[in-house]
Amino acid sequence: PRVIEQLLKPGLKHDQFQTLIDVNRGRIFSIFCALLLAWYVLLWSTKLYGQKAGIFSLLLYSLCPNILANSQMVSTDVYSFLLCTATLYHTWYYCKSRQIKQLLIVSILLGLGQISKQSLLLLYPIVLILLLVNWYTLKIKPINILKGFLKEILIISLLSILIINVGFLFYKTGKSLSQYHFYSSKFINYQKQLLFLAKVPIPFPEPYVAGFDIVALSIETPPGITGLSSYGATSFLGNKITGKRIILYYTISCLYKLSISFMLFLLTTLILYFRHFNKASLIKNELYLLFPAAFIFISFSLLNTMYLGIRNIFFLFPLLFIFCGYLINYYSESDRKPIKYIIIGSLLLYQLISVSIYFPHFLPYTNEFIINKKNVYKYLGDSNIYDWEGRKIAKEYLSKHLEVQYEPSQFVHGKVMVSLENYLDFWFEGKVQWLTNLKLEPIDHLDSQYLIFNIP
Repeated sequence: PRVIEQLLKPGLKHDQFQTLIDVNRGRIFSIFCALLLAWYVLLWSTKLYGQKAGIFSLLLYSLCPNILANSQMVSTDVYSFLLCTATLYHTWYYCKSRQIKQLLIVSILLGLGQISKQSLLLLYPIVLILLLVNWYTLKIKPINILKGFLKEILIISLLSILIINVGFLFYKTGKSLSQYHFYSSKFINYQKQLLFLAKVPIPFPEPYVAGFDIVALSIETPPGITGLSSYGATSFLGNKITGKRIILYYTISCLYKLSISFMLFLLTTLILYFRHFNKASLIKNELYLLFPAAFIFISFSLLNTMYLGIRNIFFLFPLLFIFCGYLINYYSESDRKPIKYIIIGSLLLYQLISVSIYFPHFLPYTNEFIINKKNVYKYLGDSNIYDWEGRKIAKEYLSKHLEVQYEPSQFVHGKVMVSLENYLDFWFEGKVQWLTNLKLEPIDHLDSQYLIFNIP
């Protein structure tokens, strides 16, 4: 819409008012992508496990608080959710049908993924491994496997490079390595180590290459440094995140941020699936769901040190919603006793209630493992709890409770409200350090994002 409007009105200024309009338009695109992802979840699960299973997977997706939160935001996350699932669906379809059209779609989606979010770089090794496994199952001569696999790599590489260049309008494509000015020590070292390639043109746009350099710099820079850090010094289990590796970060975050019902469904599905393990079925179907999910989760747990909440890894979860369709298929074929469906229905109802309590602000959702939501900050204090998303609620509350003071800079008596960001001091600014030093327990909260204290 912005491009069309600018063409029709060349003199249009992009002022603050126009920016607010753009944000609302951006939300429409996010919601559209979330709906398209819902279709992929329904489609894939139905093809694997039947119509009932497809509806069940769709319900898990629709009742997921993290999907509901991100699908209405203007960010890259919902695009990563969609493109991850779509890429792997068409990879599965291609391996199943061997239709060249599907391989072309996979290649295009991989390129679009690179334009959308750098984390989707992980899809390249995942897709290539899946393609290689598929070639192995065809049981043909090794030389034919090699030829076919190299042909697939060539198609994926050429189309991906083309899509990436189109996405960045070919901006400064072909710059040599020596012409880049990198900022991260990692990329500066690469530049020094690859002197023999210094004059070779890089077939990618400059912003695409520079983006990885900036991410590397963000990883190298400790959090919470104003003007340098890309994220604040958030909190995890009551301790500041300093940029050091926390291997169990995503495991524990999922324990609190995922609904208990979904975790029970997933655990039950895994137990039943591996109890009745079928190697042929795994290689043919579930490998395309479970392997990518495990690969992404392990990669982030072991390699990533930028802890921004489970939204970093949430593009793997639609795959698990689809996999849970196996549960419905299993009970449909093996057991017609209604008690199993009563339990499943009850858990879905429980999830509906658990999630609906947060309407319309789903971002700070935590499950019932944290009973007292005033204490969420003692467990998690990152952008999946607080991301300025609740400022409107805070303003409305303050307008109705005039006795409450908002983040006073020095000691006061009475009721005080403070944002999670400043109470946990994400940016080491010490705006309410006096309040933090009192070590009082909050008397109330607003969606776990704003804490209310009574200062005696």
